[in-house]
Amino acid sequence: MPSRSILRRLSAALLLSAGLAAAAPATLTLDSAPAKPLPPRVIGGFNLGNWMPVVEALDNLRSVAPSLVRFPGGNVGDENDLTDANFKPLSSNMELLTTGKAPPALIVQTRVFGGKPGAKNTPADAARAVGYARDAGLKVAYWEVGNEPDLFSKNRGDASWTPERYCATFRAQREAMLKVDPQAKFAGPVTSNGNGPADTFLRAFVKQCGDVVDLLTWHEYPNDGSGSDEDALNTVSVIDRELAAYRALLDSPESNPLGYKRRTPLGITEYSLSYKSDNPRHLSDQVGALWAAEATVRMAEGGASVAAYFALMATGGHGLVDLADIPRPSLTAFQQLQAFTGSWRKISSSDPMLWTHAAQDGQKLTVLVTNTDTDKRPLSAALPGYQLVGVVSAVANTVDGADEGEMRRLPLGASVNLPARSLTRLVYKQQ
Repeated sequence: MPSRSILRRLSAALLLSAGLAAAAPATLTLDSAPAKPLPPRVIGGFNLGNWMPVVEALDNLRSVAPSLVRFPGGNVGDENDLTDANFKPLSSNMELLTTGKAPPALIVQTRVFGGKPGAKNTPADAARAVGYARDAGLKVAYWEVGNEPDLFSKNRGDASWTPERYCATFRAQREAMLKVDPQAKFAGPVTSNGNGPADTFLRAFVKQCGDVVDLLTWHEYPNDGSGSDEDALNTVSVIDRELAAYRALLDSPESNPLGYKRRTPLGITEYSLSYKSDNPRHLSDQVGALWAAEATVRMAEGGASVAAYFALMATGGHGLVDLADIPRPSLTAFQQLQAFTGSWRKISSSDPMLWTHAAQDGQKLTVLVTNTDTDKRPLSAALPGYQLVGVVSAVANTVDGADEGEMRRLPLGASVNLPARSLTRLVYKQQ
């Protein structure tokens, strides 16, 4: 029979062995499948409104290299007329936000819901908006007809707004606007979410208006800020599910009898983790930032042609910075995404707590790794055929908040110790 001292040594050895196994770095596997180009209007798309003092936060906003702007953003488009006065500040802001040779692509919402006498929401008013944009020197990629018409009945007390009425309005505005610009393209039905009654509304619209919509759009707000951080982060799977479901919807002759041959593209023109604008939880914090970054990359890889985060700045808890230009964690998250260019490649991690994505741009390979855990996680930096040349991490806030959204350079080595609740960018050079 072994002595007690031998048993204690064996027990200690087993515990040490288990501890070493638990601490073994996760590994990355880069798939050999061909790279696929990243869509240029997904990463870096934002909602912009004239209430945002862009010029006061220009350095921070330009740092995310906006690729697409949706205007006027949110319910503002259904509560205010779209006049020539709207387009003048928009034109100035578009010029300010231009970081390359061409300005960001532009989506403009028309007004659909009236709500008050004299509201300019007729087809003739929509047609006049085309002229206003042209006079302001703006090129509109898509005119989005209204905003969240599925909620007109519930939130605005007008039960007459069925999918049938919205489809008729869509057709009428489109016909009037095409007379001013025969090349104009149109997006809708701009529903408030990808599930429940909003999904039913979208499907009914496709069945009746699939022949005239040039971009199928909806919004994603899967949370209200009240659940656990873990549950909130995991809602990001709705992006994969709904992109696949709506691609199938559009391509089916049964669900899209009038337009299934058109291969209509997909767009998510508002998205954030939470829809509660007056609650900063899961919007202005690290969890909201990590979700937004992961959702954006999944949209780019999953088949979206356009996407617009809500919002660029200063909209309650939404925005990369507040009215005083104080950065939020979402700013550093989108700064990380701004470097995610070229073509995406499939990559996976042996650790399910780590979300991974890769993009090849010439000889440079960028790997994004989100550590969803509340503790540090080790990751092996080894990738056959590649040399690690840089590591930058957007870290979670500390207890005192001093490091909220801070960007840190991590040391190069055989492994990387990923900070808790962080978005880390590993840059490799192909050998």
